[in-house]
Amino acid sequence: MVRDGQYLYGAAIENDTATKPIEFVTENGFAIVRPWETDGSQAPTEGRFQFLVRDPHKVECVVTVDVANALFVETAFDTRGRIEFSSSFWICCAERHLANYLTEQEGFPDGKRLTLDRLDPEEVMLAKRWCRKPARQQGQPSVTGPP
Repeated sequence: MVRDGQYLYGAAIENDTATKPIEFVTENGFAIVRPWETDGSQAPTEGRFQFLVRDPHKVECVVTVDVANALFVETAFDTRGRIEFSSSFWICCAERHLANYLTEQEGFPDGKRLTLDRLDPEEVMLAKRWCRKPARQQGQPSVTGPP
């Protein structure tokens, strides 16, 4: 839920009509929430992701993770277009980078902003396996289900 540009995590939980969001909890106790999953809005698709972050002392703030345009272009080229600007891959990477920052620095980033300008080796491998759509949506049989 957003009020005056601030995400209100507690209000979403107390509201009977809202669903409790999934939290990504770091090893050192920071919790990351994707606000669009709480308020039912569309997931961001333009490379700017705002996450609600709560520290171990229950202090909350919104942290923005921007994906550098050069990384978009490089990744689209390296994956032969499988990973587009609107891919959920970027949400995954932005969230991972934020979690790594919070774990390593044990605090919110300066200015409550981070820029994702490179992929770590695990994300490079993930990008190589990432598909535009699951196999079932592409008209192919499911790998795990019966034909």
